Amino acid sequence: MITYTIRRLLVAIPVMLGITVLLFILVNITPNGGPLAAYVGPGHHITPQQFAAIKHRFGLDQPLPVRYFLWLKAIVHGDFGNSTQTGQPVNVELAHRLPPTIMLIGTSYILQELIALPLGMFSALRRYSLFDQIFTVLSYIGLSLPTFWFGLMMIMAFGVFFPIFPFSGMVNLRVSPPWGTSAYNAYFAAHPIAAILDIARHMALPVIVLATVGIAVDSRFMRASMLDIINMDYIRTARAKGLPNRVVIFKHALRNAVLPIVTNIGLYLPSLLGGAIVTEQIFSWPGMGAFFVAAASSSDFPVVLAYTTILAAATIIANLLTDLSYAFIDPRIQYS
Repeated sequence: MITYTIRRLLVAIPVMLGITVLLFILVNITPNGGPLAAYVGPGHHITPQQFAAIKHRFGLDQPLPVRYFLWLKAIVHGDFGNSTQTGQPVNVELAHRLPPTIMLIGTSYILQELIALPLGMFSALRRYSLFDQIFTVLSYIGLSLPTFWFGLMMIMAFGVFFPIFPFSGMVNLRVSPPWGTSAYNAYFAAHPIAAILDIARHMALPVIVLATVGIAVDSRFMRASMLDIINMDYIRTARAKGLPNRVVIFKHALRNAVLPIVTNIGLYLPSLLGGAIVTEQIFSWPGMGAFFVAAASSSDFPVVLAYTTILAAATIIANLLTDLSYAFIDPRIQYS
């Protein structure tokens, strides 16, 4: 296992380097000005001398390979540069927006798996029943829902027509200060229960939107996997021995049926981070996804590079952890 892990890590290094090369080239060849888009174009009146000074300040007067290696050296040390929107270090901006994204993604992910896996398993055990047919129809509807459309429909239904949940932001600004400020930290310390409930109410709609498609996908995978397992010979043998049905299902069938799901779950983590871009924008959630959209719209390329690099690294790590988790779920799997 250790040898396999080291080998995979060594393979991941050139893969990550190749991704950073592509990202850096794509950002620098964009037709709207590249990294200097925030300083040139309509509305910007600078002299050629000022333009040359800006290029020199950011090292953009050097050849592209030199700039790439300088950028790579900086991010290895944890420096992604400064945001052209705020003037603050990108690390600070992303760190400020990471907790809301983790709260949103983590909650929706846990809810998704808690619902999807039992649903898929129960549907497989009740194959062709009324429950299975209703479940199949609903899952296909969930698979076909565009995130942006579903989010807007949830806002109209439960934020406008039936105003049950708030649909914008993370906290109620009429009651508490803006999230992430020192004033909010003081408010949270003084009223923790009210603050947590306020955040939970604001999370309700975006969590439902993010979790719905995931539930549809993972429950279908779980159903198909369980159907394959319960028809195998060793399951028939276990039942022929007189073992209780719950032992056959939960001890023998479930452990093997969940293996294909592990791949889907692991690969869904980085895609959920990417999917939050749309959801955070719709619900004005102050997370990394909404910040990335604002950065892309304003040609804030340090933020764009940082976000896409982090997303690529998350995908590589998720692949590695998915492969390693197989051995923990099923000890028969050995890596050489």
